[in-house]
Amino acid sequence: MLSQQSLTELFAKQHNWQDRYRQLVMLAKQLPDFPDEQKTAQNQVNGCENRVWLTYQKRTDDTYVFSGDSEGRIVKGLLAVLISIANHKTAQQIAAIDFQSVLHELKITDELSQSRLQGLTKLIERIKSVV
Repeated sequence: MLSQQSLTELFAKQHNWQDRYRQLVMLAKQLPDFPDEQKTAQNQVNGCENRVWLTYQKRTDDTYVFSGDSEGRIVKGLLAVLISIANHKTAQQIAAIDFQSVLHELKITDELSQSRLQGLTKLIERIKSVV
């Protein structure tokens, strides 16, 4: 997965929504396979347009590693972005992240439907709830 800096550089090169859309689809394809046995109601994030699952592991160095999947390509791409931003950070670092600001800076949220924006908020809430 990419670092937040790499994401910023990557999306800065995208000049319009179609380019950013394609980039989200490409990022979705880069998410590691998510095992079917992890697609449980407990791991499902409610309030999203598509079904979305998110899990995490706390490492011995107190950082978190997230993984997830979605049935929708765009939602899965958005999930990949959120995971890239949150991965390998401590609870304190995750709590300090202004995800909405980062997504706005990447110009990802500009063209999203209201229901996708609500789902994105639910994903962010789920990530922040682990800390």
